[in-house]
Amino acid sequence: MKKHVSLILLLLVFILPVLLAKLVLDRHWYQGGVTNRGQLLEEPVVSDWLGNRGLWQLVYLLPEQCDSRCQGALFNLRQVPVAMGAEQERVASLILVSGQGHLSLPADESSAAGGAILVAPQPVLDQLRQLQHGAEAIYIADPQGNVMLAYPLVEGKTQVLAQGKDMLRDLKRLLKVSKIG
Repeated sequence: MKKHVSLILLLLVFILPVLLAKLVLDRHWYQGGVTNRGQLLEEPVVSDWLGNRGLWQLVYLLPEQCDSRCQGALFNLRQVPVAMGAEQERVASLILVSGQGHLSLPADESSAAGGAILVAPQPVLDQLRQLQHGAEAIYIADPQGNVMLAYPLVEGKTQVLAQGKDMLRDLKRLLKVSKIG
């Protein structure tokens, strides 16, 4: 009898942790650690319309009227690549504008918009607007043209600065582990 009790206890010691782990994961009681600050898109958008293939890009769709959130996004598009330091040649900013509209950059931003300005065709605009945040976010695209991270637009100086730090942190981590771009 003593042999069976010790055998059962030994089996419980090895099987019980596995069963508990399965239960915790199945019931979603554990939220895994997330290291990225941006919101990972459920499915990356594969694009062939990005201007600078081979570079990590910050992509933003410029609205018809540039409000304070738009100005915060333009500020981050200008500052984040500069803040990359020695890695700044691996990062570019891309501002997409509608083909029908006119360029609506604020007067003080038009000369130093922080990146390339690309007139986007309607299918590209539709593709971006179908994303979770639509045109209300800055996106990170990898050197192969996959748009994968989103940073929803924020308002207020402190939030814009915090968002810029988050983008910088994510980009530095991506560039550190990336063998491309």
